[in-house]
Amino acid sequence: MTFSIRRFRAMVKKEWKDAIRNPQILLNAGMPILLAVLFRQKGDDPDNLAFFSIPILIAISITGAFVQANMIAEEKEKHTLRSLMLSPASKLEILAGKSATTTLFALIVIAACLAISGVPDVNFAYLTILAVMLLLIFMALGTAIGLIARTASESSIVGLPLLLLFIFGPIFVPSLDMPALMKIISLLPSQQFVTAITELLQDGGLPQIGGSLLNLIIWTILSGALCFLLYGKKRFDR
Repeated sequence: MTFSIRRFRAMVKKEWKDAIRNPQILLNAGMPILLAVLFRQKGDDPDNLAFFSIPILIAISITGAFVQANMIAEEKEKHTLRSLMLSPASKLEILAGKSATTTLFALIVIAACLAISGVPDVNFAYLTILAVMLLLIFMALGTAIGLIARTASESSIVGLPLLLLFIFGPIFVPSLDMPALMKIISLLPSQQFVTAITELLQDGGLPQIGGSLLNLIIWTILSGALCFLLYGKKRFDR
């Protein structure tokens, strides 16, 4: 089945209208902006890691994972996801349509966070690549969460461990004297994103962030495979 731009545009339009009417999605999108404001209150050094990488990490993870999970789970709760699966739209069109809406939310939230926290002098091309890959990973994980959860509200509960581990792990674990836990956290894409941003802030280039990029590529492949595997098993409308 060929990819239809017309069906894709119609799906994006529908998803966007549904999303902006959903208070839970709007709340998830607003949380990173509030956190960026709180981080900004800690000082006035725009090159501080906390002012730059952490708000972006939170924006990508919350909008990528939780907005995506909420949209998928809501389709299941309304028993409309099966209808989408049986429609002429292909699997790629359905997932791309929902992901495009999530991406729009993520871009808006990231732009707001950067406007609040400021943008240090870093290589924008590398920053864009890192942010896009991290967003793809969290959208794939969000889709998996939405497929596993039975309702939209349950998707937040199912995704809470992801929030605690992937987001707050890189923020708080480095300050703890727990080497074993830090080894686990160091493998997470969120930690590698923070590590790569740290290198960029120190004028690092591809040799310095190459290991982090490889980690993100592996996570992108694995999370994407998990997403399509769960979707292929039709774990929805139950």
